[in-house]
Amino acid sequence: MNEEDLNRALRDAMERSTPPPSMDPSQALNHGRTAYRRRRLAWTGLAVVPLVAAIGGGPALVANLGGGGSGGDLVASGPTATAPTVKPTAAPTTRKSGDPWPEGQSDRTATAGPRMTRVTKLMDDLSSSVPAGFTTPDLKAPEGHRLRYAQAQYASNDGEQDYWEYAATIPVERDGKVGKLLLNSTTPDGKPATDPCKLAKGFWGGTGTCAIVDVDGKKVGVVTTKGQGEFDQWATYRYDDGTVVMLAQAKKYEGQPKPLAQPIFTSRQLAELATAAKFKISD
Repeated sequence: MNEEDLNRALRDAMERSTPPPSMDPSQALNHGRTAYRRRRLAWTGLAVVPLVAAIGGGPALVANLGGGGSGGDLVASGPTATAPTVKPTAAPTTRKSGDPWPEGQSDRTATAGPRMTRVTKLMDDLSSSVPAGFTTPDLKAPEGHRLRYAQAQYASNDGEQDYWEYAATIPVERDGKVGKLLLNSTTPDGKPATDPCKLAKGFWGGTGTCAIVDVDGKKVGVVTTKGQGEFDQWATYRYDDGTVVMLAQAKKYEGQPKPLAQPIFTSRQLAELATAAKFKISD
């Protein structure tokens, strides 16, 4: 076979074979983009997962599929979720010797601000709770000071969890005779729960007898004295969160000429009021 025969044979072979498909530029570009996205997703996926977990959610990542089954660009779909605002809860702190008084106070007693607002409302709520036939006038002692007063006090001692006491005292009058009520609401102090009567007897030395009164399943310790001490009777209730409410009554008010002829509340009424939600201050 000479050179001419060889060339002819090669041409015949080429004519009998199927020509290759023409190159489609758009298809080639799609294949290139797909390969790039796969490499990109392999790297960014490592960062996206912990980021989404850290912020608690985010826009869903979806693939926008184009024609011919090729992958589209990676896009964010759906509205951006806004993480809910969570008010931080300050953990109770423990008072140490030499610590300054809280909230810029010069001593234990708050004289202005939200704590005075709370205890003033507590006093008003107490005044509105007296039975019919009794009044709560704004009387003064012979020395000139008011018999109606409220106090918010930082109560923690060294080594104790921070807690506050809110106290309101009011005179109660009937037929020209004057007695008094005292309401004390103490925020959780971190101390364990105890027997209702043991808790109640912790006030004023606990002189007198104690009975546990059930108020809709709530156990209230009610101490009754024999006319000794400043108060004749008081009821004490501890909530599950540690808030303690104590309500005391007396037929006499020091410095007033005539004491009341009868108690302001019955034992049952006193216990019920000690559990009233309006007297609970937990912060």
